[in-house]
Amino acid sequence: MNITLYLLFAIFLMCGCADINTPTAYYALTHPLGTKTMVTAGTSKDKVIEKWGEPSDIVDMGYDDMGIKKEAWIYEAWFPCAPLDYRQFSRRKKIYFTGDYVTGYEDIEDKNEKD
Repeated sequence: MNITLYLLFAIFLMCGCADINTPTAYYALTHPLGTKTMVTAGTSKDKVIEKWGEPSDIVDMGYDDMGIKKEAWIYEAWFPCAPLDYRQFSRRKKIYFTGDYVTGYEDIEDKNEKD
């Protein structure tokens, strides 16, 4: 009887105190490693860093016609061999900035993929 009581008490403690929700498979695939949401045109550099972290590389692209600095941020794929293409999960991404705001983005295809 005492063992059953202790077992029930242990289960109550584990279930009642835990505030952890196990994600569904769909959530895990659509939100890999906490990438949150895809950046869109007009997103600031600070928001991109908040959502995706620091870029792997920054490419200076000169200045536009109005003298505003242009650059591209490169994000390396986390799992390049994974069949899932979602954000920078399995593909390298390039985000273009004019000044402090996103003006576009694209996947960077490796030359090995086309073989």
